Amino acid sequence: MSAGLELDFHGTTVSISSDSPDLLKNLARDFAYFAVPDHSALASPGRTADQADSSLELRACAPPKNRLPARQGLRWRSSSISSEGSLRRVDYEGRALLEYDLKAERGVLWSEDPDLMHELAYLAVLSRVGDLLDRKSLHRVHSLGFSFQGRGALLLLPMHGGKSRLGLELLRHEGFKLLSDDIPLLDGKGRTLVAFPLRLGLRGDDWRGVPERFVRPFKRRRFGLKHLVDVDYFRDKIAASAPLSCLLIGGRRDPGRPAIEPCSRAAAAGALMSHMVLGIGLPQVLELMLPLPPYLPGGLRLAGIAARRTSAALASSAHARCRRFLLSNDPADNAAALADFMARP
Repeated sequence: MSAGLELDFHGTTVSISSDSPDLLKNLARDFAYFAVPDHSALASPGRTADQADSSLELRACAPPKNRLPARQGLRWRSSSISSEGSLRRVDYEGRALLEYDLKAERGVLWSEDPDLMHELAYLAVLSRVGDLLDRKSLHRVHSLGFSFQGRGALLLLPMHGGKSRLGLELLRHEGFKLLSDDIPLLDGKGRTLVAFPLRLGLRGDDWRGVPERFVRPFKRRRFGLKHLVDVDYFRDKIAASAPLSCLLIGGRRDPGRPAIEPCSRAAAAGALMSHMVLGIGLPQVLELMLPLPPYLPGGLRLAGIAARRTSAALASSAHARCRRFLLSNDPADNAAALADFMARP
């Protein structure tokens, strides 16, 4: 029997069902900030949970052979992608199969591998939610988003740049709150940051010091083991939104103390083009985003998303303070440098 999980991402609703209680439990912890405790609260009067904006069914079993693509489609990393109209099929080398109708916003994922199922389900939800939020002019930015005494800031760092570890360290300083350690939202006017807090993903022993009841391992296909820190550990340190006051472009200064220096608005806009417009580093299933034949409709859709993101990026870099943040290898020193900088008028 399938159980369900209902989520509300700033008015974009998602329904997840599965015959695996453990999988649903993990996803509920991943998306705890967005969980709807009562299905009737999902939407407006007269709307039921099965009318969510997006739904995903997770089946903990081997992918059915008769649903696999008859011929190999576009290859992307370790997957084969094909489509029939709006129906997209992604075959992960026979270990998992994702079938998603991009028009109806309904999908099914099959896999016997619990770790692979967890990772793909998490990314699939983020992919579809990101697409739906783009249409509402709420755009994800691959960055650490935080506020200090009510003023919002984005720190743009590459993948594996230490955003989550630094975010955890900032929680120890008075005045700081998190919007997201990975994908805060920026409104279409480029003026306001909106919370998108997920579990913190930490490498190595970076999670040490967090009570074990909030921590669990997460095995990933391509990037190895992480430890996840639940939202409940820092729920009282989340800012729902904040006006964007500062854009910080991260870089390394090794050896040496951290330093925050002026940078041009053009440099900040360029960094946003990578982290927001192109979406490099955003957690998502790109297999659901890539345009397939006929290429024109999919290409036009992506072009429209890119145009809206570009408008927001240019607006934000035009009015926010723009700085370059050269980080040391010590997260505590980096957090102290940020606290000192943000405290200045």
